[in-house]
Amino acid sequence: MKTLWFHTASVGEFNTVRPLLKELIKDYRIVLTYFSPRAKDYLSKQSAYYHALERLPLDTPFTVRRFEKRISAQLLVIVERELWPFLICSTKAKKVLINAYAKGGTYERFISRRFDLIITKTQKDKERFESYRVKKVVNCGNLKFIMEVPRKQLNINKGSSKFFIAGSTHKGEEEIILEAFRELKKTFPELKLIIAPRHISRAKEIMERIKDFRCSLRTTQEENWDVLILDTLGELFELYSFADIAFVGGTLVKVGGHNLLEPAYHGKPVLFGPHIEKTKDMADYLLERNAGFLVKDSKDMVRTVKDILTGIRLWNALDIKEEAERIRECYLRNIKSML
Repeated sequence: MKTLWFHTASVGEFNTVRPLLKELIKDYRIVLTYFSPRAKDYLSKQSAYYHALERLPLDTPFTVRRFEKRISAQLLVIVERELWPFLICSTKAKKVLINAYAKGGTYERFISRRFDLIITKTQKDKERFESYRVKKVVNCGNLKFIMEVPRKQLNINKGSSKFFIAGSTHKGEEEIILEAFRELKKTFPELKLIIAPRHISRAKEIMERIKDFRCSLRTTQEENWDVLILDTLGELFELYSFADIAFVGGTLVKVGGHNLLEPAYHGKPVLFGPHIEKTKDMADYLLERNAGFLVKDSKDMVRTVKDILTGIRLWNALDIKEEAERIRECYLRNIKSML
């Protein structure tokens, strides 16, 4: 059985590639490596998607070559932008970069030529990589259209409340969201806010700054909260199913955005800020179908949420499964062609 070495940075990248692992593990031995230490506990519980899980070796020629030899990989598949120089330049296996997007720059131009295949998120990314004279570039679309995060039974008592869920937030965004929530509470007293910071290590810090609402952490969930802070991994995707309206973070600050499609998968209206450099294809997809809404600040957020919750602004609940299946087949076909 041939061995495929998949490398992901952390939990988000693993969840992105999970649908491919689900299919490939039927015919290949999967070795999964990760970089972020915080991902270990979560990934160790996902053993159905790999045969071996290990931390990425130190990025030196010796350690990388020794690791590759030990696992006998025929193909190295790197998810998104884990462009470690010796991981890419010192390995002998064929190399594929998937869900790739081009930022530009000398290093990107140099390192991308080391890949035997690059599969991009957008046609624009494909054209840029082709301008670097990469061996082979294919545009299959954004893997994040395919969402197969394991369903969880969440102990959330919604009752008659409405939920405004802000997912994958960064420092500087919670203040804007809370300002909007204070105003929205005047019109919708039944509204509750759930904040899921991108880095759960910030959960207590966020909670300590909230003085004017009853606030609780997810792990110590108290009754009668107004604001709930998620300090757990792997629950956000399923949590979106409880939302009446959702905001996706990394878009009101200069991060570039996170997966805008997760709330849409559950048929929820999606809000996001103007910083969508990493997620423009998803933003365009949602905007064109009247399922997503751009908000620039707290006042804009208040107006949009009010209009949606009162029915003044109509929106469409999406079924993105057909597009997801096309993307899945494109990735699987091209990855297998390298073996």
